[in-house]
Amino acid sequence: MDVLRNYLPAPKGYLPYYLLVTSILAVGNSLQSYLTLHFSRRLYNGQFVPNSSLPPKTAAFNPEDSTEKLVPASASNSKEARTQDQVTPLAARLFGTYTIISAIVRLYAAYNIHLAPVYQMTLWTYVVALVHFGSEFAIYRTAYLGPITTTFFFATVGIAWMASQYNFYVEV
Repeated sequence: MDVLRNYLPAPKGYLPYYLLVTSILAVGNSLQSYLTLHFSRRLYNGQFVPNSSLPPKTAAFNPEDSTEKLVPASASNSKEARTQDQVTPLAARLFGTYTIISAIVRLYAAYNIHLAPVYQMTLWTYVVALVHFGSEFAIYRTAYLGPITTTFFFATVGIAWMASQYNFYVEV
């Protein structure tokens, strides 16, 4: 046990351990994003069809460049066009890259939690995760609530814990 203790963050509260655990989980999530689309497809709704309400291509507008070029497939519109999956290998690699960066920031914070800039950047990693998944669920309607509940939990706990304990951990 002493060998393991040498690699753990300094024992000032439990937040550094939380950061370490969420960092390890993020590394695993990042690796799976590079290796398979299976888990990412469980998070996101999956099938979309071209948005037929967009205007045709003109000199000033190209529907292919629109962020609204696809809409969720439904029983009524999926017969009109072939459905497409938004979870592409490129999207998975981008998500995996963002996730590994978050993991690195959190890991660094677990061992340097007393540094204000590191603490603040780490807090922002949780805010960005919560906003991303929240907007995919509530605004874009591309994520299922069930699978992203864990992310909501970890992000909310991280935000609340870090915001409430800033003065305890950060040395001025």
